Amino acid sequence: MDPSTARRLVPVLALILAVAACASDTQGPPDVGPGQIAFASDRAASGQFDIYVMNANGTAAQRLTQQLAFDFWPTWSPDATRLAFVSDRDSPAGKFNLDVYVMNADGTSPVRVTADTAVDDEPAWSPDGTRLAFRSERDGNSEIYLANVDGTGLVRLTTNVASDVQPAWSPDGSRIAFVTDRDGDTEVYVMNADGTGALNLTGNAAASDLGPAWSPDGTRIAFHSNRDGAFAIFVMNADGSGPVRLTDVSTPAELPAWSPDGTRIAFDSNADIYVMRADGTGRTRVTQTDPAEYAPRWRP
Repeated sequence: MDPSTARRLVPVLALILAVAACASDTQGPPDVGPGQIAFASDRAASGQFDIYVMNANGTAAQRLTQQLAFDFWPTWSPDATRLAFVSDRDSPAGKFNLDVYVMNADGTSPVRVTADTAVDDEPAWSPDGTRLAFRSERDGNSEIYLANVDGTGLVRLTTNVASDVQPAWSPDGSRIAFVTDRDGDTEVYVMNADGTGALNLTGNAAASDLGPAWSPDGTRIAFHSNRDGAFAIFVMNADGSGPVRLTDVSTPAELPAWSPDGTRIAFDSNADIYVMRADGTGRTRVTQTDPAEYAPRWRP
């Protein structure tokens, strides 16, 4: 694994290896709303992560990827018929390299979208389902790119000496939120979908703000931040105003994802998936396994 890849995985691995969740959390299967959640897990005990899908209450989990590879960061297409994900399954011998793939919602017919010798990861679907935004190191730095779902039409959106990561498309397709350290610390930014007009939304120099996720109506952005000590889930207005912490700092939490109706938020904490109401109440643990499970994404 190259040093830049290792640095990016440290926050995720630190959360995965954190202490067990607070005993006060509700345990499933509860009433957490309908639908399904895709997530990454090593529960198959193969030594690698795979993509799974389960009911929102944690039941009926199904393994979608079967290769001996590191498969993670699942992302639903807007019509819920496909999943984009990241994998090292086609890495050259002796090298850990990541590319973006797309498969059917049942795990069949995986297709490689990117095929560069540099890392391509963290895909996000455009609302019309025709394009993917993703992070790439192909030009020697971490930048945000766009490509058609078949890999054609590559466009570079950011050009900065800083590290730009974790793109998230607004529901109306006009903007892309992303994470960058261009101000010397890690902040959530938003830019127009063509890469212009980048604006700092979080502006907290004392903290790391990551994992932006738009609410279905486009009025709010959930994210995780360590501004109050440990990483916790926050929600702010789409213009960056009114940030509110939803989870306590006693248990690290990251990578929020909204339910399709905007009433609930899924996230991972201490190697399990949780669901809570959009106001932070009713926090419920929906996975109960020993292996690590993270990066939940609610099916549209």
